Amino acid sequence: MCEDCFTREYSSFKSENIWLEVDSQLGLKPGKGKMKYLSNTVDGEYFYQCVHCKQKWRLKDSDLSFRGYLLKVQ
Repeated sequence: MCEDCFTREYSSFKSENIWLEVDSQLGLKPGKGKMKYLSNTVDGEYFYQCVHCKQKWRLKDSDLSFRGYLLKVQ
């Protein structure tokens, strides 16, 4: 983890504001050359990788009562 990607994981987005902030950051990072999109799965998980530290991330969007997550891929 580094400042170019994310400095923490979210096992669940505790509020809509947290989700919107993470979603906004993730929308900007690929365009700034900090992260790259890798792939997605049939069930709606998205995979990204930090260009700088090479950490891979798994994202599941928040949707109604499901809070979503942003976790490191080990």
